[in-house]
Amino acid sequence: MQRFVLQYSHPLKSLSFNKGIENMMGKLFAFNKSIFGRLLATFILLSIIPMSVVGLVSFKVSEKLLDAQVSKSNIDTLEQIDKNISVLLDQVSAIVNIYNMNNELESMLTKSYSNIYDQLLDQAKVENSMLRYSFAFDWLNFQSFLIGQNGLIYTQNYQNNIVDPDRLLSYQWDDYLSHMPDRITWLSTHKSFLKNNEGTNVFTASKLLQTANTNKSYGVFVLSVKEDNLYNIYKNLLNNGKEIFILDSNLNIISHSNRERVGGKMEGEPYVQWLSDNDESYKISTINNEKYLTLYKKISRVDWYIVEKIPMSAIYKDIDVLKSRVFLIAFICILLSLAAALFISRTIAMPLGKLSRRIQTYLLKGNTQSIKSPSSVNEINLLTTEYDNMINKLDRTIGDLVKNQEEKRVAELQALQMQINPHFLYNTLNSIKCLVWVQKTHLIEPTINALVNLLEQTINRSDELISIQDEIDNIDHYIYIQQIRTSHTITMNYKIDEQLMPYKLPKLLLQPIIENAIFHGIEPNKTTGTISVYGSQYRGGIKIEIIDNGIGMSEEDIDRIFNETGNQSSSRFSGIGIRNVDERLKLNFGLQYGLTINSQPGMGTSVTLTLPKVQ
Repeated sequence: MQRFVLQYSHPLKSLSFNKGIENMMGKLFAFNKSIFGRLLATFILLSIIPMSVVGLVSFKVSEKLLDAQVSKSNIDTLEQIDKNISVLLDQVSAIVNIYNMNNELESMLTKSYSNIYDQLLDQAKVENSMLRYSFAFDWLNFQSFLIGQNGLIYTQNYQNNIVDPDRLLSYQWDDYLSHMPDRITWLSTHKSFLKNNEGTNVFTASKLLQTANTNKSYGVFVLSVKEDNLYNIYKNLLNNGKEIFILDSNLNIISHSNRERVGGKMEGEPYVQWLSDNDESYKISTINNEKYLTLYKKISRVDWYIVEKIPMSAIYKDIDVLKSRVFLIAFICILLSLAAALFISRTIAMPLGKLSRRIQTYLLKGNTQSIKSPSSVNEINLLTTEYDNMINKLDRTIGDLVKNQEEKRVAELQALQMQINPHFLYNTLNSIKCLVWVQKTHLIEPTINALVNLLEQTINRSDELISIQDEIDNIDHYIYIQQIRTSHTITMNYKIDEQLMPYKLPKLLLQPIIENAIFHGIEPNKTTGTISVYGSQYRGGIKIEIIDNGIGMSEEDIDRIFNETGNQSSSRFSGIGIRNVDERLKLNFGLQYGLTINSQPGMGTSVTLTLPKVQ
């Protein structure tokens, strides 16, 4: 009888597991939203990303610089190879020219023989002469052949050289050279024409021999040089997988560091298409999934190219070692950065966290409308909300203060305007009475009109701003009264742009300056005086300059006048001083406007006001 055991999981265990997952996800979400989590993530990103970018950019730049440096160095190497090959080819050309200028060969190469004895005798002479030339250039290790018009073949009689006539004559030299009879023609690498050297690779120079007068061909000179002469020039430069080879314009391989490819043809590799673009250059190409730096240079003497192919892995070998070390150092730096980020984040976040908890406690107790729930925002959001509340409250408080100060300033100005000195009125009325005594009754009405108009403009009008024209009228009324009160004659000159007259300025702005010019500049002289008022447009605004010819002031006097809060003399018209004028300009229009005083003792005084255009 089989027994079946049923296993099941308790539903409470599954439920508690799900709750654990939810709690863990909630904590992770809260951590990501907290200032500590964000600071930690930010520090990590700011340390890893720049380090990675700088490292990658540095390696890329280093690779490009290394490519350029290696390319230049190897181009210089190719130039040296070119010079050495040119020396070799010049020696070959010199030998060819020696045969070309040997006039004695013509009779030998065109002579027909009736008996074998004479033929062998002349042939021995020619070949011995060729042997002497070979000894003169023995370091070149060449093979030379003369093909006469008489059908005979001559070669240097040395080491039992046996010519393979079929192979030598298979090139049809007359036809091959007839299109360039005056030049040396170069034949790409091939097998030797000698039977005892059939496996030797040689490259060949050939020249059609012609008579000096008729340019008639009488033979062909063929000179073959072992390809080893080319290989020996560059073989010591081969290392680290480097390949060097020489191609002709038809991509035949004249010499190659891979000895098995000598005499073959270069096909299927991408760089063969570049050779005709420039005399020298370098490119990076991919061959069989491996990158190579390929450099080439055209040989100056012939239509050949020296090509050098270097694996990029060999070039970057040292950089790869450096890269591994840098990655190790970067990994250590990242670990240190993580530790520093953790420490700094905790240092910044812990005080904010404490402040956040205190604010949350306060909000939950008394001001629950500021946040929806303590868990719905992070510390920064909570502090931002309360900061906004504080700023709004400060804005309201500052607004109330500014409004109160403005009202206070207006009230003070109104009070100053109302403070027409009683002594000024007493003196003016007394002057009118004196006019009656001295029988100048015709001046009484103008004096009273001037006083009434002056009081009406300054006291009765509620407008704080009046036109420049109205202010000039007030000055004229004031000057007229002053001339009646005193024995001094004050001359007023106005030079104001007529277009500026409708523009407005604060009431009683110019009158206190005129009054100051009279009391501080003109009256101390006990003589007549002149006050000039200039008005002009200045930098989009208005400039008014008031100049008197009084006694002038020192720097101390100017400072004292600027520090006076009001005119204290009982003889003054009002309590408005120079300092008040400057403050009113700045309060009404901004700190860029105001009043300046220029004066020297005995030189008069100039007061300049700047204000905007107000209509």
